[in-house]
Amino acid sequence: MKDHHLRAWLKVAELRSIRAAARSLHLSQAAVTKAIKELETELAAPLLTRSSKGIAITECGEHLTVRARLAQAQLALARQDILQLLSGAQARVAVGVTPMVMLSVLPDVLNDFRQTMPAAKVKVSEGLLAAVQPALRNGTLDFALASRMPGGSGAHEFEFEALRPLEFMIACRRGHPLARATRWDDIAGCEWLLNASGGSHTDAFLQGLRANGLKEPERVIDCDTFGVMWNLMTRSDALIICPSGMLGVKPYGNEARRIRADVPMPVASIGIMTLRGTPLSLAAATMADLFRHRMARAA
Repeated sequence: MKDHHLRAWLKVAELRSIRAAARSLHLSQAAVTKAIKELETELAAPLLTRSSKGIAITECGEHLTVRARLAQAQLALARQDILQLLSGAQARVAVGVTPMVMLSVLPDVLNDFRQTMPAAKVKVSEGLLAAVQPALRNGTLDFALASRMPGGSGAHEFEFEALRPLEFMIACRRGHPLARATRWDDIAGCEWLLNASGGSHTDAFLQGLRANGLKEPERVIDCDTFGVMWNLMTRSDALIICPSGMLGVKPYGNEARRIRADVPMPVASIGIMTLRGTPLSLAAATMADLFRHRMARAA
């Protein structure tokens, strides 16, 4: 059963005349008659009766008319939705991204997304875990490219699709006097810029120190955004915990050095986090697929 069959049938049912239906559809009478006969053959049921007074719709035909109208209405809505999504006129997506994603694949993903939905409204937020989870709960974010530690909290509340591992390091500014330090005791007393929210990589780092009987940093400035943390690190002697891949990203790699101290460092997974049981919109799902593709290529 094809779309033109249903359009021809509905016009015949509306006008109660094959000739009038053909004229309205800008088709020949023969074309409309053929479409009706093909429908009757496919359904194995008579749809019309013919007499000297014209045509009449059979009971089977009346049932088909109801269903065909519903089908055509749904197709019309589908076409409308698709046109809106292709143009992006009504599309909106809000995503949170970790600093590593922000500095690596995000520009390419946004460029790809613009090719698909050029007029879509896009919001990008910094995706540290402490900010991501509340925003997913209240619907401010559709999804996030977040880092999560193995066995991290929120498994019952959030879906997490791991895409690749994320290693961390201790970083300092270029030219720092302790850049070549190898012992934890040499750097433990430094100023530290940390975000130690529950379930974060910093929280895992501190837990690792405790598990190994090592002294925790005492001089700590709590920072909740990566931009503030990085800027302060490059302009002071304070230290941070950040993804080791930062050294390969310009200009960040030129501003920092890795301190290889004898201390266990966390390894997280970076992936797509969503609120459990909440399906993504087509726009958000499209962007999530682009992140998957770009991160697979960058791996």
